[in-house]
Amino acid sequence: MAAFQYRLRQVFKLRERKKKEQEQRVIEAQQAVRQVELKIEEKKQEIRSVRQSMMQVHHTLMPATDKFLEKLDIDLETLYDELARAKQQLAHEQKLLIQAQSELEALVKHRDKMYLEWQEEEKRQEMKKLDEVAGQRYYRAQLAEEQERQEWEARMLEEEQEEEAFN
Repeated sequence: MAAFQYRLRQVFKLRERKKKEQEQRVIEAQQAVRQVELKIEEKKQEIRSVRQSMMQVHHTLMPATDKFLEKLDIDLETLYDELARAKQQLAHEQKLLIQAQSELEALVKHRDKMYLEWQEEEKRQEMKKLDEVAGQRYYRAQLAEEQERQEWEARMLEEEQEEEAFN
């Protein structure tokens, strides 16, 4: 009995590898989103600390502090834009992961179906062999029975001839 060989094994391995690579890309995109979120929190904290320190700054430094706050606000907006791009990239990578998973699942179902068909074919082959063996046994039994019948008929004929010769 030969072992099951899936004929699309290479394609299956390729799709498995593609799915794993896509999972890794999703993880990297999630990490990028987290990093940008952390940068935003740091920037917000920096803005809060600058605003708190403004209370203690000399009035001649107020215009410079305002400009610095404007720069921090622009940086914060830039980080929000970066966060939006990172989330878009994450959504795109997740979509590709779902596609890779569905392609792999289709091959898994195909492989399972092919395995079941292989099992059925193996059963048919085994039944064919068993039928052949049973047919050969039946034929031999019929030959042996026929031979016994012929031997019995020959003995009976011989006995009849002896009785006739004796009479």
